[in-house]
Amino acid sequence: MGGKGRIAHFTGFLVDPNTQLRIDAVEKAAKETNGAVSVVQVIADIDAPEPAEEKINAYLAAHAGDVDGIVTTAWVPAVVAANALRKIGDKRIKMVGIDHDEVVLKAIKDGYVDGHDAAKSLWPGLHRLLRARQAAPWLQGEGRRAIQDDCADQPLHRLGHVYADKDAVDKLCRLDAGDHQEDLCDFEKTYLTCS
Repeated sequence: MGGKGRIAHFTGFLVDPNTQLRIDAVEKAAKETNGAVSVVQVIADIDAPEPAEEKINAYLAAHAGDVDGIVTTAWVPAVVAANALRKIGDKRIKMVGIDHDEVVLKAIKDGYVDGHDAAKSLWPGLHRLLRARQAAPWLQGEGRRAIQDDCADQPLHRLGHVYADKDAVDKLCRLDAGDHQEDLCDFEKTYLTCS
């Protein structure tokens, strides 16, 4: 979008507290542009196929010419918006999605989506485990402190996220299948006493 324009934000269920955090974060990012970027529409409660299809397609049918960008912060809206842009043949609208569904990855490769935030579930899962097991006997003393220091200032939603655009999406897909094993081995050597 070149640092300016009008964006639509498609997101998940409002009963999920993370949805409001995501809405607030997108709005905050837009405000940080001093008016160069504005959020012109937020469509929530669409983290299910039928309502997402209905609302996103209707919005784009009526307003595709009025928006310069789309931000999706839930999986189903990302897939539906990527498909919708492909169907209308629109590569002008810059879209950034979330997660790495095959539909979104193909849309990135084909130029309909600019990139996505690929959540890597291993690290948040380990972080949750460590939080739940603060006094776990299998966690080495220095290792335990190191992890707690590493994670102390990191909100859970920021651990394990990677942005991938057209230049990085193929590499990310190749690495994603194999890197968890390497991560687990490094984690075990660094932080665990296993017998």
